[in-house]
Amino acid sequence: MERTGAWEGDHVRVLSLRETGERKESETQLHLFKRSLEASYNGVVIVDALSHDLPIIYVNPAFERITGYFQSEVIGKNCRFLQGNERDPMLVEEIRCGLVQARDVHVVLRNYRKDGVLFWNDLYISPIFSEQGVITNFVGVINDITEKKRYENELSFNVSHDVLTGLPNRALLEDRLRQGCKIAQRYQRRLAVMFIDLDGFKPINDSMGHDFGDLILVEVARRMSDQVRPGDTVARMGGDEFIVLLPDLACEDDVLPFAERLLRNISRPYRVRGVDLHVTASIGISLSDGNIKEPEQLIRQADLAMYKAKQEGRNHFQWYTRDLNLLVSERVNLRNELQRAIEAEDFELYYQPQFDGRTGRIVGMEALLRWHHPQRGFIPPEEFIPVAENTGQIIPLNLWVLDTACRQVKQLGERGVVVPSVAVNVSFVQFQRSNFVESIQAVLQKHDLNAEQLELEITETVLLNNADRSIETLQRIKALGVRIVIEDFGAGFSSLNYLKRLPIDKVKIDHAIVKDVISDRHDAAITQGIISMAHHLQLAVIAEGVETESQVAFLMKSHCDAFQGYYFAKPMPFSEVENLFGKRMLVHEPALEQSATEGRGPTILLLDDEENILRALNRVLRRDGYRILMATRAQDAFELLAKHHVQVIISDQRMPGMSGTEFLSRVKDLYPETIRIVLSGYTDLKSVTDAINQGAIYKFLTKPWDDEQLRQILTQAFRGLDPEHSHDYGMGR
Repeated sequence: MERTGAWEGDHVRVLSLRETGERKESETQLHLFKRSLEASYNGVVIVDALSHDLPIIYVNPAFERITGYFQSEVIGKNCRFLQGNERDPMLVEEIRCGLVQARDVHVVLRNYRKDGVLFWNDLYISPIFSEQGVITNFVGVINDITEKKRYENELSFNVSHDVLTGLPNRALLEDRLRQGCKIAQRYQRRLAVMFIDLDGFKPINDSMGHDFGDLILVEVARRMSDQVRPGDTVARMGGDEFIVLLPDLACEDDVLPFAERLLRNISRPYRVRGVDLHVTASIGISLSDGNIKEPEQLIRQADLAMYKAKQEGRNHFQWYTRDLNLLVSERVNLRNELQRAIEAEDFELYYQPQFDGRTGRIVGMEALLRWHHPQRGFIPPEEFIPVAENTGQIIPLNLWVLDTACRQVKQLGERGVVVPSVAVNVSFVQFQRSNFVESIQAVLQKHDLNAEQLELEITETVLLNNADRSIETLQRIKALGVRIVIEDFGAGFSSLNYLKRLPIDKVKIDHAIVKDVISDRHDAAITQGIISMAHHLQLAVIAEGVETESQVAFLMKSHCDAFQGYYFAKPMPFSEVENLFGKRMLVHEPALEQSATEGRGPTILLLDDEENILRALNRVLRRDGYRILMATRAQDAFELLAKHHVQVIISDQRMPGMSGTEFLSRVKDLYPETIRIVLSGYTDLKSVTDAINQGAIYKFLTKPWDDEQLRQILTQAFRGLDPEHSHDYGMGR
């Protein structure tokens, strides 16, 4: 009996130990689960499904960060308070049905933070069942996709609008023109098309720079938009050409006051970067007669009238008349000379190489058409290509380019020079030809060229008309083995849903976006969005128009695959191409390589237009082991930021061209991880306060500064960046 009793006692102790171990294991799992929720980047909210109003019983720290509400403020509330007053009935019903049917729900909602700011919530809801099969809770996982939405909206906007001015592009204009002609014919009204071309813009653009010219174009677009009625359309055709569409007119006299007002406003002085300029415009006007069969014909007529206005002295408008075609002799002569040049093959191909961002080796080259006229000399492509497109001469011209490029690549191969690929531009007219694919196949067979060595560059707008047919044509081209590149990506439609359907290999970022990518937060966001999107679709990305080292650095940080532009090589004749192959382009300049070797050490960027201030700051700060970068202009500072990993920025407030708060606000958007400090003898309290409230500035210090105070602030700043390794920076001595 004693042994039995002892055994029973041991049995009880064994059970007790087992229960204790299971309880500890359960507690450990619960603790691990709680820590996982608290560490999650996504917001998590748990509600009580047994209560009528589904009150919140738990939110994690990420929920607090995303919504701005503390846990104590939301416990007991229903989640609907995040929706504010704007609720989508369909989404609300989708959530309600999911809860009633005890199934998972996925919706994207417009929600509002505590401060009233809208954010897009990518929400997943799942039920939790008890062991008895009763729903006890619902778990919601929220993800703030506001930035993703913004990128998609910006890219989607480019479907129908010009990137620079925000005006409708040609595709949207032609759609509105067709609709306007139908309405005018139905209701016996008139419709006018005005073709506007700026006088003397090209010399300004060439002498002052493209960025300077772009500012003028934006202002011209604004002035014209201010003059139109609701329902009118102002569109940019490209370059310095604009179209104004005026529907619902009673007679041509309705156009006259508007044309005069437009000329008057465009000719008002422009002040750009402290420079006063005068720009005028020539306007051609065509008027529908109620029986127009081809709406686009109105654009061509207005274009001819505009050229007549230029011939007659510029800065005025000209009506289209039936005999105007006979008077526009210059265009007719150009067309005839172009035809003779095509027959005599008086053209030459230049090639601009494309370089791999990792290896620096040539991965391809683009074929560029050049026309050297025997009397007129070099004629720019932008002058004769539009004529060729209008007359149909672009077909034999494109075929000559394709044939010559393939023949010359084959010649290089026979000399032992393997060209990875040659890119040939495809025009809208050529792409729409029924025998387009067969013509490509014939050229490849003629020269016995590997199809993978040929790339066809197609602009986004070429694919807009008849999307299904365009995709079918691309699939047939792809079946040949030819690679397909979307050219000028970001300057056209960039539709995500459409893009994923296209059988393409590569996208080329437009030079207009690359130009200001290191200093313009919108261009930077679009560039990074394009690269990220393309890579997710397994597409390579090449940037064109790359002209500076800082652009290269930024694009490399953004994981761009390849580069093309004057920074690497200018277009060159075929005779010079062979010597270029086999050479490796130094993509990483010494400054970039130095930056890479220095890693993420303590680096400070100083921006002040007074060099003596920079020298004084350098003397104070270098003793603490910082790497100091200095700039006297904001643009130079942006270039340094693109090329180096900078943690802290100290900027003067009052500088020519751009204030310190404006500069740091841009930096915040481009490099949000940096710490930004204003050090200035000039105090604009409102702008500084606004910048601090917006998170653009970490500290504001006044001149003259206290050396020790400045050193202490920087020590704290770097510790805030990396609290675990602040001792590595050699500070606080």
